[in-house]
Amino acid sequence: MDGDSDRNPHFGSLVRAYRHEMGLTQRELAAKAGLSLAALRDFEQSRRRRPRAHSLAALIDALGLGADQAAILARAAALPRRRPDEVSSELHRPQNDSPSGRRAHPPGHDKGLRLSVLGPLEAWADGKPLRFGSPARRAVLGLLLLDPGVPVSRDAIVDLLWADSPPRTAVSLVQAHVSRIRRALKGGRRGAGNDEVIESFGGAYRLSLSAMEVDLLDFRELAARAAAARDAGEDATAAEYYERAMSLWRGEPFADVAALRGHPGITALRQELVGVLLQYAEVTRELGQHNRALVRLQALADAEPLNERVHAYLMIALAGSGQQADAIRVYEDVRARLDRELGLYPGEELADAYMRVLRQDLRAPDREQNHTRLPALAAAGHPVPRQLPAAPRHFTGRASELAWLSALAEQDMTHAKGVVIATLTGTAGIGKTALAVHWAHQMAARFPDGQLFVNLRGSGPGTPVSSAGAVGGVVISLGVPPALIPSDIDGRAALYRSLLADRRMLIVLDNAHDAEQVRPLLPASPTCLVVVTSRSWLTGLAAEGAHLMTLGALPEAESRKLLALHLRARSTTADPEVINELAASCGGLPLALCDAAARAVASPDLSLATLASELRNTRRRLDALMRGSRSSA
Repeated sequence: MDGDSDRNPHFGSLVRAYRHEMGLTQRELAAKAGLSLAALRDFEQSRRRRPRAHSLAALIDALGLGADQAAILARAAALPRRRPDEVSSELHRPQNDSPSGRRAHPPGHDKGLRLSVLGPLEAWADGKPLRFGSPARRAVLGLLLLDPGVPVSRDAIVDLLWADSPPRTAVSLVQAHVSRIRRALKGGRRGAGNDEVIESFGGAYRLSLSAMEVDLLDFRELAARAAAARDAGEDATAAEYYERAMSLWRGEPFADVAALRGHPGITALRQELVGVLLQYAEVTRELGQHNRALVRLQALADAEPLNERVHAYLMIALAGSGQQADAIRVYEDVRARLDRELGLYPGEELADAYMRVLRQDLRAPDREQNHTRLPALAAAGHPVPRQLPAAPRHFTGRASELAWLSALAEQDMTHAKGVVIATLTGTAGIGKTALAVHWAHQMAARFPDGQLFVNLRGSGPGTPVSSAGAVGGVVISLGVPPALIPSDIDGRAALYRSLLADRRMLIVLDNAHDAEQVRPLLPASPTCLVVVTSRSWLTGLAAEGAHLMTLGALPEAESRKLLALHLRARSTTADPEVINELAASCGGLPLALCDAAARAVASPDLSLATLASELRNTRRRLDALMRGSRSSA
């Protein structure tokens, strides 16, 4: 029992007030602090004697109190007066010195730029918070941070901010938001020279930040190190890396960005976080240290009351920590919820955990069995991914290429003996991705088991996506929990082929670097069709039966039509000869045509004749077009 016989009403009321300020329930705070729910209720209702030092330290930690508030709570607890740093030394992680009790900056990151998304979206420069202004601008930053390093199209930003009713000035507003975000982040960076924080190209934007600057990238790097240590048999080291990764998780990702609520990227990110937590629980189980992950598992189970897998892990952790009765109670609660809300019986994994608790058989399962048995269970529900990006708003021409692709789809239905593979190659800006996505949307209904889209980032700035990383991401979208994905590329590819067997799926592999990057992503089933785009001539895929096509420039008539579609009202009043000259200057490249039109639309005061004059000088042509897609941003 805690402390002496003196009751302290002021201490309980302070704990309750701080808990309300954090938006936590009693159960959530008790789980975060590692206390029993009954003990916390006794404290708040002044029935419990004053807390011991370790209980006080755990509450300060769980409530995220600053040094000043920690000192106030310590005094209210009637403990001998101590300096705030003495109280902080008992906590699991360092506290900040903010008088308000809010995080001033992440511990250890008081130099340079730091952005945090694993919780509310926050940013600091040299330990001082950065402000981004309007909710719309924070939403743009949030979308760029959903997967740092992956390009985000301007159309995706427009859709996020205005859905189906964008204003006429939408493009200019997006460019203005990106410019101000770039300026704020650039000002907070130290020692980065002239490196761009946000790169702009082809109507898309990409953050270029490091793991030291974004907690999500830091989280992924630590999780990858943990997985590597685990594969090497160094479980104790793996547990430390997992612990460091989990300490970055502060709550629901982007919790305060209203525009991103319900966004598929948030769902995927949460699944990624949960997967790493379960991997951490597995490692601590193998070490016989069940209690290390217990508090986080309890909090996750409270947040996901119907997640059988999370509750199975929680039951084992509870039983392994000497709380067998609580583990059995968890099972009974979940069983009743499943019956009441879904009319279901507990699944195999939850039932297995229950039997193991009853038998007190808490040994870690064999890793190979874990990786082969449970993915099949996960796949049984057959998730149907719909990953195609938005179709191009204005698409014209390419009739022969569309017919060629459709003919391959017919071959897939009637004659194919293996997976049908179509490759679209050509120079930058020739419209490979636009063609693939436009056609894929037309054919989506023919592939009822789903459409996958993977940007392999094979060309342009940045590093191409590894085959292992690409396959891992696809397998997650097909319903396999991250904790169950094999670490080696051969194991991942085999699991991927098994999941796609007998499914009718369309797979678009965009911007491939070479054939070797693509091969692990090729299914074996003739019921699937794969479209690959690349700047490289993928002759290496010919051995896989691939059908190869190289795209050429758009004919003059189609170039003029595409330009007119993007210019909208301006094309109706323009001199036809000027339109012809603009189209000819773009060389039949769809991306150049779109960029020229974007510059004209974004700059109403710039006459089309002036833009055409700039493009007459071939040495200035690229600069003029790139200003259309970059400068305002």
